[in-house]
Amino acid sequence: MIKKNFAVIGLSIFGTTLALKLHEDGHNVVVVDVDREKVINIRDKVTEAIIADVTLAEVIHELDVNRFDTIAVCMSDDFEAAIFALTLLKQEGADSVVVQAKTHIQKHILYKLGADDVVQPACDMAERLAKRLTVPNLSDMFDFKGMSIADLKVNNDFDGKTLKQLDFRHTFNISVLLIRRPGQPPEPMTDPDLVLHKGDELTVLGKEEDIIKAFNA
Repeated sequence: MIKKNFAVIGLSIFGTTLALKLHEDGHNVVVVDVDREKVINIRDKVTEAIIADVTLAEVIHELDVNRFDTIAVCMSDDFEAAIFALTLLKQEGADSVVVQAKTHIQKHILYKLGADDVVQPACDMAERLAKRLTVPNLSDMFDFKGMSIADLKVNNDFDGKTLKQLDFRHTFNISVLLIRRPGQPPEPMTDPDLVLHKGDELTVLGKEEDIIKAFNA
């Protein structure tokens, strides 16, 4: 894995979780927040923790934004401050800035102001949960370059059958990438004669509507 450099601006619950996960995965993570207590609480768990007001131009300048692969602005509770931070980061030449938003209007404004990506964690999680609730066999689903990747449990209709018999690619227009047997790690799905059993989990690639049609029986 290539070690990358990230900055997380704003130690909201989302920002803190993001910073900890990135550092846990082996990356360099610098966090910045004006709240002294939040910074002190995380300083031993990241590469560097800075107490500073990111709405000030001199703070962003001293941050040396060009050393980071991506900067995440996680300040959705203070939208005005997020706008200031984004604007200053772009003025300093930040190459990739991801900003957290609460609403679709905020998302639209942030893109207009130069954000490279805008995330709405609450909306994204609600959409994923809605899919899980409506498709009983679905463990998870997310978008990937215009397609969807999903983890689904083998249902009664597929129990005891092989990939060759089911012919997912032609019948449902989806591809099976991985199989995970209960209690075992995932493995690439390369054997068309492998028999599926109820409780197996498949990772599939295809259009969302095709995946739901195949597994929502």
